[in-house]
Formats: sequence, C-alpha cells, structure tokens
Amino acid sequence: MKLTIIKNDGAVYKDSVSYSNLSLPTIPSDVHALQWNIDKGHIEFVDNVKANEVITELPSWADDALTVWQTAYDAEQAEIAKLQAKAETEAKRLATQQTTV
Repeated sequence: MKLTIIKNDGAVYKDSVSYSNLSLPTIPSDVHALQWNIDKGHIEFVDNVKANEVITELPSWADDALTVWQTAYDAEQAEIAKLQAKAETEAKRLATQQTTV
C-alpha cells in the first residue's frame, strides 16, 4: 500500500484514491505529513528543526486516518452503485417505452 497523509489538508491518499477535508483529529500537532510505501515510510514534522522520522510500522493515528478514508470510500462507492442502478432502471424503462411505440 502506498499512503500519504497531510494533516493541514485533511488529506489521505491511499494507492490511487484520495480524499481531502477529512477530519483527522488524532494526528499529533507537530506532524505535517506521513509518507508510506509498502513496508516503510517517514513522518514529516511541522517545524524545520526536527528531522523526518523513518518508520517501519504505521502509527495508530495513521490507522485512524485510514479508517476515515475507508468511510469516505465506502460512501462514495455506495453513491456510485445507487446512481448506476438508477441509470440501469431508466435505460430499461426507455427500452421498454421504445418497443411499445
């Protein structure tokens, strides 16, 4: 999994899907971002004094951000399925209407 979390934007990028303006209250105040690629990554801090922290395990706040991302993803997928079903129903209605004309 490739993951980027940017606190100030409320942004979570997981693989090729991203959402912004998410509520991410568990991210520590000194964290600017997290970058993760498969099995390692780093945390970037707000101030320029503290060096990036290399990590080999996601912190719990990153897991929280992934849960928020998943909720947004599930809601989007549900809306897509709803719109697809509506479009299919309308297509069937139009096809039936055309055959009866």
